[in-house]
Amino acid sequence: MLAVSIVEFKRAKLLQDAKLSGITVTDIARALATMAGAKAVSDFDAGLTSGYLNRAEALLEMATEFAQERRGND
Repeated sequence: MLAVSIVEFKRAKLLQDAKLSGITVTDIARALATMAGAKAVSDFDAGLTSGYLNRAEALLEMATEFAQERRGND
């Protein structure tokens, strides 16, 4: 019997929702700016996006590498 924890289910649902929403790198970058605070969001909305876009791209690249490693170890 396969047991899936509530946390694992919520994370899988979150990933599925993100895929279905059509999330973009820019969306992730804006979310990172939001986590940094109101001034960062204001700067982002004013066009100062390169730092957050770079972080979002790096985040996705690392996550992709980790997923590929994990799948290679399955």
